[in-house]
Amino acid sequence: MATAKQSLKQIVDVATLQTGTKVTNPDMTEYDGEQLVWRLKADTAQDKGNVVELEAPLLTMVLSNGEAMPIQAKQGKYYKDKQTVHLQGNVVVDYQDWKLSSALMDYIQKTGELIVPQDFVLIQDGIVVTGTDLHVFRDAGKLQVMQGVHMSIEE
Repeated sequence: MATAKQSLKQIVDVATLQTGTKVTNPDMTEYDGEQLVWRLKADTAQDKGNVVELEAPLLTMVLSNGEAMPIQAKQGKYYKDKQTVHLQGNVVVDYQDWKLSSALMDYIQKTGELIVPQDFVLIQDGIVVTGTDLHVFRDAGKLQVMQGVHMSIEE
C-alpha cells in the first residue's frame, strides 16, 4: 500500500507488480511538490493490467485555491496509459453550495480537467442548469458547458 507523498506513478508501479490482485480500501494520490492535486479512494480495486477497476470510488480534486471537490460514483476505472479516471453510475459532485450529477464523468490527470461528456444536472440555490459536455478546470476553478445549456429558476 502506498504512503502519503508518493506520486501516482509510484503507486501505479506498485499496483502493476500485483496484477490480478484485489485490494481493499486503496488510496491513490498525486502531488505537485508538497501540494495535493487529487486523491482517489475506493472500497476495492482490482488490477487488470492497464486498467484498475474500482468499486465505490471517491475522487477528490483539489482546486488551485486549495479547496477540495469530492466526486463519488458506484464504479470506476483508472486507465494507466491514458492517466484517466472514468467514473460511472450515479456520479455526484457536492461542492460549496452546488450539486452536479451525471451518469458518468472522466478526470484527465494530465490537464487537471473533469469532463462530463453526457447529460448533466447542476443545482445551486434554486437554479437548475442542464446540458451536455461540461468541463471543470481544476487550475482555473471554472466550469464550462459546451452544448445544450438550459436553465430554470425555482422560487
